[in-house]
Amino acid sequence: MDVQAIRQLILKVKELEAQSRHLQTLISDRIEQLHRTIELPDDNACETLLIFTMDYIDHVPDFLEALNEASRQVGIHRFISPFLDIAEENFMAAITRDQPVSGLDLLLDKAYFAHRLIEEVNDQYLVKTGSTLIPMNMTWANLIVHSILGEKFANALDVIVDKTVDQMMRTQAIYHEEKFREFIHDRSAEEWIRIWSRWNCLSNNLGIELKFTASA
Repeated sequence: MDVQAIRQLILKVKELEAQSRHLQTLISDRIEQLHRTIELPDDNACETLLIFTMDYIDHVPDFLEALNEASRQVGIHRFISPFLDIAEENFMAAITRDQPVSGLDLLLDKAYFAHRLIEEVNDQYLVKTGSTLIPMNMTWANLIVHSILGEKFANALDVIVDKTVDQMMRTQAIYHEEKFREFIHDRSAEEWIRIWSRWNCLSNNLGIELKFTASA
């Protein structure tokens, strides 16, 4: 997995964003609608949300790298790597599109896909093992970005994520092997949490001051 290539792409697009301000325009156009579901500060609401979305995008390579390293330490990398490959391939597909990359708005849906993919894998493991695979909760951050992307588009991405994870878990031979069943039965949740805690700080910034209101 080439997380450095992802980081370089993000840096490149940040330079373009500084000129085009496409992501900032997207947020400005939707800020009033978002105010009905997300509690934002009275001052600098647009700037706060812009910083949040940039952190969310920046988080992708760190998140994938951490999961890659932690899964190797625990000995379950071959079960995790197919999903990491999908997330990387989808993110880097931005540079092969016919239209030019013009701003961070293009990478926001890529970041959402990556975070939602891992979240769905987490949910599948919860069903199989009774505990989560990754002791990190991205739900609030994903819901906020879901709102920014818009209900119709974000829902379409959710359907793709759900089908991708479900199909892989049902059809890929490695998820039906004895070794995988042994991992589910014998894995040490405490050890996994201990290892993952080295990277747990990665999620701290994504909690920011944005909280869904009780009426949302």
